[in-house]
Amino acid sequence: MTKLEIFHGLVAAGMRMRYGDKPSKAALLRCLWEKKHIMDAGFVDYYLMAFTLFRYKADSLEISYYPRGAVPSSIVCYCLGLTEIDPIKYGLHSVRFVNDQPPKFQFDIEASRYDEFMEMAEQVLQASAAEGYDIPAIRERMLQRLKNLTPMEYLSRKQERPLPENLDDELARYALRFPDTMDLYDAYVQNPKCNIIIYQEEMLDILKDTFHVSSIKANQIRLSIQRGDAEQVEAYKQELFSDLQELTPAEAEAAWRRLTSNPRAFLKAHAVSHVLAQYKFKMK
Repeated sequence: MTKLEIFHGLVAAGMRMRYGDKPSKAALLRCLWEKKHIMDAGFVDYYLMAFTLFRYKADSLEISYYPRGAVPSSIVCYCLGLTEIDPIKYGLHSVRFVNDQPPKFQFDIEASRYDEFMEMAEQVLQASAAEGYDIPAIRERMLQRLKNLTPMEYLSRKQERPLPENLDDELARYALRFPDTMDLYDAYVQNPKCNIIIYQEEMLDILKDTFHVSSIKANQIRLSIQRGDAEQVEAYKQELFSDLQELTPAEAEAAWRRLTSNPRAFLKAHAVSHVLAQYKFKMK
């Protein structure tokens, strides 16, 4: 069995585990889209190594870990068991994660087992050479990402609390509660229905649903807006406005104003991961 067949088999088994025998069309299309980009980028080995290190080895050693950053946005990661957060349920977009070179597998690791995990990871990477992995490239990329793993005390204090009914509000407050967005936080607290752009995912939705651009192009435009590249942003605007299809110029201007209203928009995948962790673990 080839590594590509193993990858497809693991993801298919995970799809059945997560969504049953009849997954929704949205879940299936999302999974196909992610797998295509993973294969096109040549990262099948990389995902299999992440599965081996976390889902197989860390789980067998009962070392606690928890995803952060963009990891929860990937349905392939969800199917591989690398995260317990359903990206479809929470409206998370994987384009940022899948198109990183390579994808950033960021996790918090149980602090008292951190050194043990790192030692195990080194052993796995060394042993995998005999299995036909491109070890120099995989090892370099994976060790690069392992440097992003953070030893965290909270992972040794498990708890299970029911999620609040107002989870969306809690997510929004967390995403806005930073020094450079306190003005938006105050506006949101005064009126939660004030139509503020909170998440990067909302920017992608506007670009895809209103201006009908591809996921990849939407992410490129989002990056330009958030980097403050005024010249490139204007070029993108002129390109989109030259072919409005069913939009009137006034409707397009309104959508564009909303799109660019908060260049500091937060990554919802990270907000979901952080807030849900507070209900799974006892935080200081």
